[in-house]
Amino acid sequence: MPENPLRAMISPFATLAIVMIMLFLTPTIGAADTLTIDAAINKAGMQRMLTQRIAKSYLLVGQEVSTETALKQLDASVALFEQHLGELEDFSPTQEITASLQDIRRSWNQFRQSAISKPENSQALSLIKQASRLLELCENNVQLFEAYLGSRKGELINLSGRQRMLSQRIGMLYVAKSWQIDDQTVEDAFALALKDFDHALDLLTKSSLNTDEINQALSDVVSQWKFSRSGFELSESGRHVPFVIQVTTESILKKMDAITTLYVSIDPG
Repeated sequence: MPENPLRAMISPFATLAIVMIMLFLTPTIGAADTLTIDAAINKAGMQRMLTQRIAKSYLLVGQEVSTETALKQLDASVALFEQHLGELEDFSPTQEITASLQDIRRSWNQFRQSAISKPENSQALSLIKQASRLLELCENNVQLFEAYLGSRKGELINLSGRQRMLSQRIGMLYVAKSWQIDDQTVEDAFALALKDFDHALDLLTKSSLNTDEINQALSDVVSQWKFSRSGFELSESGRHVPFVIQVTTESILKKMDAITTLYVSIDPG
């Protein structure tokens, strides 16, 4: 099988892919000059997800699993992170948030260069650690935006948006395990991500602010999550199904993104 070409910069597919991913992931969010604080929390939260999606795509390409799709997702995610970062920098309502975004910018510049290089098994663990560091910075940034808003609605947007990230982090760590990245930090992070997703899903289903539409959408996620869990258990016996996990975590991402958008639009009264 011929090696797929990798780029030292964003490929020509990126423009089309950006449009597709934005329609897929951000159907209700406008341009930077029309951002609301709710939408800013949503976009800042999506940055967390993109760090893990980029790393997951890198690992999939390295294993030649869904290579064409993974390459397009990698390109689109890199471009979308850069776009969102610029929009959040323009919108930033406080000096503390601006400083947080500057930290993200510095870490992002380094991570981006690693992520668009040719995937190598020997470099995979380093990339995972870079993605985890950038994730921490993005997590802090979302919390600052949430604190600025100071409402239960903001908490739900953050929590629901974090589930998008966890879907991709779980997928990324699973793919790392399937590529034989034998490191205890990967094992520990995978177990923690599963636990965190379970806990947050339980909290969301119990929220008194949920509409009927949100409750139904969450019920669909619960059903799919149970199915995904069965795939994760196969890895305990040494069998890995990265393509299946890629498909299921992408589906959960889509569902959780729609739910996050619903939380953005609710009126808490």
